Amino acid sequence: MSFVSPVHSFEDEEAASEGYFELGFTDGFPVIAPTEPRVTAMLAAARLGPGEVLGEVPTRKVTVAAEKVAINAVMAGCRPEYFPVVVAAVRAFLQPEANAHSTTATLAGAAHAVIVNGPARAELDIVSGQACFGPGFRANATIGRALRLVIRNVCRTVPGDLDRASFSWPLRYSFCFGENEEASEWTPLHVQFGYARDESVVIIQSIFSLVALLEFDPSPQSILRTFAHFTRAYGMGRDDFVGDARSLVYVVGPEHQRRFLDEGWAKERVSEDLWSLLTAPATGPYDRHVDVTGPENVLLVAAGGPGIAQSWLLLPHLAAPTHERIRRQG
Repeated sequence: MSFVSPVHSFEDEEAASEGYFELGFTDGFPVIAPTEPRVTAMLAAARLGPGEVLGEVPTRKVTVAAEKVAINAVMAGCRPEYFPVVVAAVRAFLQPEANAHSTTATLAGAAHAVIVNGPARAELDIVSGQACFGPGFRANATIGRALRLVIRNVCRTVPGDLDRASFSWPLRYSFCFGENEEASEWTPLHVQFGYARDESVVIIQSIFSLVALLEFDPSPQSILRTFAHFTRAYGMGRDDFVGDARSLVYVVGPEHQRRFLDEGWAKERVSEDLWSLLTAPATGPYDRHVDVTGPENVLLVAAGGPGIAQSWLLLPHLAAPTHERIRRQG
């Protein structure tokens, strides 16, 4: 099987930009022309040959080679030094429990959160603090966009074809942020998954809804009751595909985190107490049981900026969180 990508020739960069729209290779925004030198620089940054296989989507008979990923990383606007993060994100996305086919073909239009831990965050300016979910940060925006372009162009997830989303949503353009590990002594997410603190890691979670959790009462118990209330309003049954690995991800803002820290609550205690609230018997149509196996499936990520007592719930869709170490030069 050949992994050499077809060559498209254009008169200049402007013609290339328009040509990629016509070819259907963009997400609706302009892209950077993936010239041979640019693609070669991406591959060199991750020490990958063009034909090295990063994974596959067996149900689509799709094999994802490094060159294809590098092309999409260029188009997304990534700098070469970001490429090892993109590679790790793609590898994690292609793990079986990430359920690459179903999460990208679903009517619900699931998005994919790219959460980065470890030294790579600071070294690459992957933002984890103020406004980390939003626009304005090149690393966050282009790493998340690169994964989505791979999903579109390599995994064939084109709207109206294999992408069957009824509405889709803006998080499908890009969704990448870091965990603010320096905010406290809380155990970082990647350490909870068995990595060393000094390793850089990408965690991927398919999500179908992003839910704001506002609670101004300062007590940890009130904050957790609010977290549980909104989660139970959605409810979550068992997913036989991922089984015990299915997890909820709560991105805990600094105002809420400070309340927990002031009372001496470690991340593990927050997860344990929240799990007990989530799995209590249902009391009505808007208070549903949440089927999560144990406290280890209630994942907390510290991120965001100060000013409002807000956190966010990433509701999972058809997949478990998957993770991959970032393999960098040096």
